[in-house]
Amino acid sequence: MIEENYLKKWIAVDWGTSTFRAYLVQNNEVSDTIETKDGMKFVKSHLFEQTLLTLIDRWLDNDKITEILASGMVGSKQGWEEAPYQKTPCNLKSLNYITPSLKDNRISLKIFSGVSQINQPDVMRGEETQIAGFLNENPNFNGSICLPGTHSKWVEIKNNNIIKFKTFMTGELFEIISKNSVLIHSVKAEKIDKMELLKSVDKILQKPELFSNALFQVRADDLINSKGPSIYKSRLSGYLLAIELLGSVEFWKNSDIVLIGNPDLTAMYQFVFNKKVKSIKKFLSRDMILKGLKNFKKNFQ
Repeated sequence: MIEENYLKKWIAVDWGTSTFRAYLVQNNEVSDTIETKDGMKFVKSHLFEQTLLTLIDRWLDNDKITEILASGMVGSKQGWEEAPYQKTPCNLKSLNYITPSLKDNRISLKIFSGVSQINQPDVMRGEETQIAGFLNENPNFNGSICLPGTHSKWVEIKNNNIIKFKTFMTGELFEIISKNSVLIHSVKAEKIDKMELLKSVDKILQKPELFSNALFQVRADDLINSKGPSIYKSRLSGYLLAIELLGSVEFWKNSDIVLIGNPDLTAMYQFVFNKKVKSIKKFLSRDMILKGLKNFKKNFQ
C-alpha cells in the first residue's frame, strides 16, 4: 500500500521568498513543471491558497484529492502558516510538518518545517529539503555540506543528522555593496576573473583586518587604473568569500565537502576550494529539493 501511494500523482512545491516552483510527479517521475515569480513576498497572506490553485489548476482532478508537499518560506512566519522549526541535532527522516486548513477539497497540503539551532542561534528553511535529497542518495555521507547563496549555509552531517550549522550573509552583502555603495560604478560585470578571485581570497585570508580597506581600494583602483569591471567584481566576490571561509574553517579544513546550489555559485566555490579540502562534489539545488520532497513523501506515507 505504501508503494502504491508513493506512485500516485502528487505535487512537489518549492515556494520561496522570490520564486514559486512546482513539479507534477506521476509514478515517481516529473511529468510537468511550473516556475513563476510568485514568491511569498509578492502574495498577500489571504491569497496563498487562491494563488496556489491558480498556478496548479491544470494538474488537479475534480473527483480526486491531489496531495501537495511543500517546503521553503511558505512555512515561515511571513508565509502561509508557520511550520515550527525543528531543533538540532535533527534527523531529516522525521522532519515535522503542518497541514493548513483548506477551502478547496481537491487538494491536501503538508508544509515541512525548517531547522533551528539554539546555541549559536541560527535557522534554515528550505535548505534542509536540499540536504534531505542529497542524503537520500548518499546515506553514508559524513562531512560538511555548503549551500552557497544569498545566505550561505555550512552544515555538519553525521549519521544522517544535521549536527550544527552556520549561516553567512555573503550573497546578500555582495548585493548590498554592489548596488548601494561607492562600488556600484566599478563592479557591473557579468563574468568573474578566476585568478583575480583567487588572489582576492588569499589577500583577505592572510590579512582579514584589511577587509574594509580592501573594499575601498576597489573603487580607488578603478578611478586610478581602470582595469575593468570583471576585475573589480572578482575582487569584491573574493573578499567576501574569504571572510566566509575564515568563519567556516571548522567545516571544511581537512574535510570532504559537498556543494549544493546553482551552477555558477557552486563552480566558483569549487574553484576556490579545490586545493583546500580533501574532496569536493557539487549538486544542483533544484534537483536536491525535488529529491528531498520525494524522500519526505516516501517517509511520511
